[in-house]
Amino acid sequence: MEMKGDSHKHKTVEPDESESLADIFAFLALLVRYPDISFFDNEFLDTLEILLTRLNLEKSCLKISIWRNSVEDPLLDAQLEYTRLFINAVPHVIAPPYASVYQDGDFSLQGKTTEKIRNFYRQHGFDVVVSTQPADHIQFELEFLSYIYRQGQFDVGDYFLSTFFVPWFEKFLQKISEELRHPLYRVSLQLITYFVKEEQ
Repeated sequence: MEMKGDSHKHKTVEPDESESLADIFAFLALLVRYPDISFFDNEFLDTLEILLTRLNLEKSCLKISIWRNSVEDPLLDAQLEYTRLFINAVPHVIAPPYASVYQDGDFSLQGKTTEKIRNFYRQHGFDVVVSTQPADHIQFELEFLSYIYRQGQFDVGDYFLSTFFVPWFEKFLQKISEELRHPLYRVSLQLITYFVKEEQ
């Protein structure tokens, strides 16, 4: 999936400080976290629309706005689609959001890739402590990048992207592309693709 602008003018968000880039990746991590009331509210969706507008992605922003206004409960709607895409669709999960599924060759969780990623986190002062999800879930990888950029360790972030994130994320996008119809998750993955490419 390519990140395409709504016009030939593509305004790039250029963070003057590492904090700005860290905030962006923290927000991207929330976009691929299971939606719950602790963060998924009108303010969160407003922030998404603001980001899209700043990137000159007006059509994508409009899609989010139309979706929000067309459903009775955006939170419930997002939860249902998240579950369909990433947790338990029939007959199988459409696109498990874990690096090991795509990198270890046997489509299993908690494989060698999970351990490598967890060890890399710990080497740089980051850990996944309270979670039922493996360390190689896309949410945690983006949270790690947020943490690293907040420390100003751009070389570590670039290495993590090229070595750990991009190889499996590209396979993940290929797997999910035919089922990616919901505006929220289509736009979310486009944004992740956009900012990952910006940092490579």
